[in-house]
Amino acid sequence: MPPRREDGSVFLSVVSYRDEFCPDTLKEAFNKAKYPENLFVGLVQQNCEEGKCRSGVLEGGKVEDVGPDPDCYALFCSSPIGTKFCNAGQIRVLKMKETESLGPYMARYFASKLWMGEQWYMQIDSHMTFLQDWDALSIEMLQAAPSKKPVISHYPPPHTADLVQKSKVAAPRLCGPIFATSDLEAQIVRLEGSYNYDSVKLDVPRFAPFVAAGYLVAHSDMLREVPFDPFLPYIFMGEEILLSARLWTSGYDIFSPTYSLLGHRYVRSHKPKFWESIHRTFTPGVSVDFSTSLRRNHCASILSHSTVFVT
Repeated sequence: MPPRREDGSVFLSVVSYRDEFCPDTLKEAFNKAKYPENLFVGLVQQNCEEGKCRSGVLEGGKVEDVGPDPDCYALFCSSPIGTKFCNAGQIRVLKMKETESLGPYMARYFASKLWMGEQWYMQIDSHMTFLQDWDALSIEMLQAAPSKKPVISHYPPPHTADLVQKSKVAAPRLCGPIFATSDLEAQIVRLEGSYNYDSVKLDVPRFAPFVAAGYLVAHSDMLREVPFDPFLPYIFMGEEILLSARLWTSGYDIFSPTYSLLGHRYVRSHKPKFWESIHRTFTPGVSVDFSTSLRRNHCASILSHSTVFVT
């Protein structure tokens, strides 16, 4: 791995699956960053690039032919704000076909390989909104946390939220797990959402038991000490509880932000999902090794130590 820099640089991991909101997410991330010159994006873009693509599942279970997906990287880099950052090498991209997608956890593993020694690691989804100066404020919260190895994370409020108003009240914290009841999910622990446990806004981040994949801030040494497991294809539910366990048993403390800095598009009805592509690529009767990933996830959550992983 490259040597870690001490220059205030931020590596922003973004994974996109056939997401038309991705270009706007990148534009707003740079527009509202306090130090956009310090922001470096690792983008994993998973798109249908064929002449005839398929939509997500529509009303009545129908699926229709649609055109190619928007090219997030190309659209951002050709935009007035994006051109200078792309020309400066601040956007690194791995492009994959939709049929090559191995799920969000594997995409985050691939994105982590685009890290080039930046001081701070941040992870978001590709359909986010941002408060002004979100980058500097995220790091300030991280540095204010009472721990030598803190991680700041939670489920952000929906994208419709007024983030300026949200910055005046305490952020929701992620504290509610349940055991999955579906045999398909192998009784993994699922996280049920964030709740407002604090009646007043706090100056110091509070402890939380779990991290969320859609907003996570840490020292970039996390990528060395708790590297993403490269053997968990097709995992969606389960990535957060596994990462939480591995971080905690590697000496990291998890905290909620003191207030919300980002918003998230939680409902994208009728938009393509990676598991729909799997069903099209692997027709009924053809098996993908999803159960092995779930068993590995389950066992790793029990063992809960990063030294058992091959990197």
